[in-house]
Amino acid sequence: MAVAVDFREFTPKNSRNDLMRRLEQAPEEHVEALLSTYDLLQRMHDKGLIDLASGLLSASDTVVERCADMASSREGVNALRVTFMLMNLLGTLDVNQMHVLLSSGDNKPPSFLRLGRDAMSSDARRGMAAAVGLLNVFGAALRKQRVEPHSLPKTNSSRWSSLIGRFYDDPVR
Repeated sequence: MAVAVDFREFTPKNSRNDLMRRLEQAPEEHVEALLSTYDLLQRMHDKGLIDLASGLLSASDTVVERCADMASSREGVNALRVTFMLMNLLGTLDVNQMHVLLSSGDNKPPSFLRLGRDAMSSDARRGMAAAVGLLNVFGAALRKQRVEPHSLPKTNSSRWSSLIGRFYDDPVR
C-alpha cells in the first residue's frame, strides 16, 4: 500500500539577508577593486561624464532620433560612403612600402630624372588621375558653394541646417 507523503511548505531562503551578508563581506574581499572603482567614479564626476551620461539616458529617445536624422540625411550618407571608401583604400595599401618611403634614412633627395621615371609608372599615373579627379570634385563643390555666397547648403534635414548654421554663425571662427 502507498504511504502518504508529508506536505511541506516551500520556504525560500531570505535573499535580502544573504545579499546584506555578501555586501558586508565585499569590502574585505575586494578592497583594491572598490578603491579603484571609487577613484574612477570620482574622476568621471570631475570631468562631468556622469552628468552627461545621465542626460543622455533621460533624453535617449531624442538623441536616437537626432542621430538617425543626421545619419539618414544626404550629408551623413555621403560622409559614411566616403569613410568606407577610404577604409577600403587604406586596407589595400602596402604599409611596408609606405614605411620604407616615409622613413628612408637617405638625406639625399632623389634626382629629377628618378622622380620623372617614377612618375611615368602606371601606378603613379593612376594615383595622379585619382588626385586630379578629386581636385575636380572639390572644385565643383566649391563652385556650387560660391553660387549662393554666405548661404547655408541645401539639405533635406532641418536639423543639419541648424547645426551647420551654428557652425557658420560661431563668432570665434
